[in-house]
Amino acid sequence: MVSARASKFKVGDFVRVVKIPSVLQDSAHIDTPGVFERALGKTFRVEGFNDLGHLELVVAEHHPSSDNYQSDTIWIEPQFVTPVSPPA
Repeated sequence: MVSARASKFKVGDFVRVVKIPSVLQDSAHIDTPGVFERALGKTFRVEGFNDLGHLELVVAEHHPSSDNYQSDTIWIEPQFVTPVSPPA
């Protein structure tokens, strides 16, 4: 079930990460805490939601070649972001 706070956001909205969760699992050994720390204070577009109401944010994109695209995505609870105007 999606929380009431998550429902105030929709895909395409812009949010700023204002806080990061105190406990972050790094089971895939991809420096999950570091990815969240680098996102802190930055603005991102909401790309989607999961079943728990966490917002999907693409925090980094890589284009090593024209046929290869990679991205770093975080799923963050709505209480850790604030809505902002789209970047100019």
